[in-house]
Amino acid sequence: MPGKVWFIRVKEGESDASLAEKALALYEKAGFGAQLAKGQLVGIKQHFGEKGGTGWLRPPIAKAFAARVKQSGAKPFLTDTTTLYRGHRGTAVDYLNLCAEHGFTHEKVGCPVIIADGLVGASQVFVKIDGKHYPKVPIASDAFHAGAFVVLTHVTGHMAGGLGASIKNVAMGLSSRAGKLSQHHGDIPVIDPEKCTACGRCAEFCPSGAIQVDQHAVIAKSKCIGCGECLAVCPFGAVGFHWDETPQNLCEKMVEHALAVKLTHEGRMCHFNFMVHVTQQCDCFGLKQDAVCPDIGIVASDDMVAVDQAAADLLNAGRAKDLFQELQPETRYLRQLEYGEQLGLGSRKYELVTVP
Repeated sequence: MPGKVWFIRVKEGESDASLAEKALALYEKAGFGAQLAKGQLVGIKQHFGEKGGTGWLRPPIAKAFAARVKQSGAKPFLTDTTTLYRGHRGTAVDYLNLCAEHGFTHEKVGCPVIIADGLVGASQVFVKIDGKHYPKVPIASDAFHAGAFVVLTHVTGHMAGGLGASIKNVAMGLSSRAGKLSQHHGDIPVIDPEKCTACGRCAEFCPSGAIQVDQHAVIAKSKCIGCGECLAVCPFGAVGFHWDETPQNLCEKMVEHALAVKLTHEGRMCHFNFMVHVTQQCDCFGLKQDAVCPDIGIVASDDMVAVDQAAADLLNAGRAKDLFQELQPETRYLRQLEYGEQLGLGSRKYELVTVP
């Protein structure tokens, strides 16, 4: 039986306060508050923006949800994870500093911000799944231990996955650095000999003994388990990787990481896709991006496949060409939805309920 996706329209350029009010209307209509228990730790998952970017969802929206979660007697916290690349979100310290710049502080949103994968992205728990690519995947430790999730997603295009919506937000945003490495990279990490100081820190922390250090570190491919620990602990930025995974494999790997989060929070997750200021690239790009279509509205569901399918359908309604396929012609974002349904992440069939 198809699940329900709740939809509310928004006008072009509505205020953050109005978006928050409308998103909460969906929350109430869908009865998502029944998922929460008194004293439960509830993660409000969203992207807090990259330095120089403009598209991310603003603090008043998170603040409204934090207040609503508190009314249920639960304990909200805002959360995301560190990035695979080194920049303004590469460590928890850097990311929290950026959160403060963007207005995501306890004082302004009414709850703490917790970077779920720890100081350098190495805090993780492995979850068993039955996937095509993995028998188990690493998700951020504090994501694993959260009691429930409210997932707030700014819908965008994505240079590798085609569509950046709830599946991408959960899969990449709640995985550890090792999980992100595995999703984007089909090989072992790469050592830059010009940056490597032969300090030996990577070898010290390598759990499989795959790293030897002479003039610089060398990784033995036959021993590397792809955990990403070396990437996390190198203080000189000498460990990197190639962004070389195929779009199809990336989409499938995202689904498998998202499945791990779902399996550990079954019946305790709800997803909101904000179809406002939709851009060609995701919010990880630290630049101002123009919208590629008019603002449409917000969809919500406890099914992350259905909510992503509904967002794509609504954005493509009345168009001669598929918006996301046109934005990223070398990718095929529908593989996220097809494989998600196949693996039990959710259903592409849904009943759309419009909230006035």
